[in-house]
Amino acid sequence: MTAASGGARPRLRAGVRLRLDRISGKHLLLRPEKGFELQGASLEIVRLFDAALTVDGIIDTLAAAHAEVSRSQIAEDVSRLLGQLADHGLIELEDEAG
Repeated sequence: MTAASGGARPRLRAGVRLRLDRISGKHLLLRPEKGFELQGASLEIVRLFDAALTVDGIIDTLAAAHAEVSRSQIAEDVSRLLGQLADHGLIELEDEAG
């Protein structure tokens, strides 16, 4: 699985879009000929991409919003999701230097 460093900025790959399906009401990550449903924490994480946050920034934002969950658990969940999305070719992890 692809690892995301704390300073990397995740973003959707070219051609991938986050859309709300009007019929089902589900949020989907769409790329040509494929779709991936997002819900709950996964959707919340992907929506934070628009804020141009680093991985650490996403974790900090979620930790502030969800004080009932430990930061280490949030970090683990964010890292796992970003790795899965990267492995499926849905996101890129841009190094903070570039």
